[in-house]
Amino acid sequence: MEEEFYNAFATPITVAQNTMLENETGTMQKPPKLMNIEEYKGWDERFENWVQANYLDAWECVETKYVRPVNDDEEVIAIKDLSVEEKKKYKDEKMMTSLLHQAVKEDILVLLQHNGNAYSIWKALKSKFVGSKEMIKNKKSLFKKEFDLFRGLRTENTKQIIERYCNLIVNMKRLSITKDNEELIEKLADALLDDVWGTYLMMLRNKKYFGSQTLGKFIKKLEDQEMEQRKISRMKILMVNKILVFITKEA
Repeated sequence: MEEEFYNAFATPITVAQNTMLENETGTMQKPPKLMNIEEYKGWDERFENWVQANYLDAWECVETKYVRPVNDDEEVIAIKDLSVEEKKKYKDEKMMTSLLHQAVKEDILVLLQHNGNAYSIWKALKSKFVGSKEMIKNKKSLFKKEFDLFRGLRTENTKQIIERYCNLIVNMKRLSITKDNEELIEKLADALLDDVWGTYLMMLRNKKYFGSQTLGKFIKKLEDQEMEQRKISRMKILMVNKILVFITKEA
């Protein structure tokens, strides 16, 4: 569903939008990035899938705590003296730790209570998220109110209203706030400027499928209608210009 939101009124993607999308899903070279602890739920699964698909052996280090081998004197064994198998485990630990540092915003990392290894960082992230439940509860309440009060502004065009609405829905989805399609469509329809969309929306509401379509399809209809209105406007301008040219020549 998020893909439908991002495709609505599609324009060439900006650097900021591309960065946001890469942070959300990751790339072939970079894991998904956790920018805010409230987004941990959802990110953790994307991150786990990404690591297991690319560095499966390293993932074991968040499931089982890595312990650096020591000699009889309880001194850490130098890397050059590790066995082939021990070197591999050591490398997997460093890889997993590095991936976590890449994937978690520094502002979050500095607040975690951990001892530096991948296992403790992963556990600390989960504990930090659980400890933020009250914050998440407040954020959910804020998004629900924002949804209830959502309206298009006179200073916005249709594209901007829809982009702001879709961004709100994506943020709600991240916090597991769900709305059915009919409610999503009705809210957006009510938010659009009546003097621009009133007549067209009245026609759509008379269609049997109005409440059963997806939000993405509804947005596509709005996009098609706006394109059609632009064509009509251009045709009118061209017609007026032709009339003016004709009058000028006759004069």
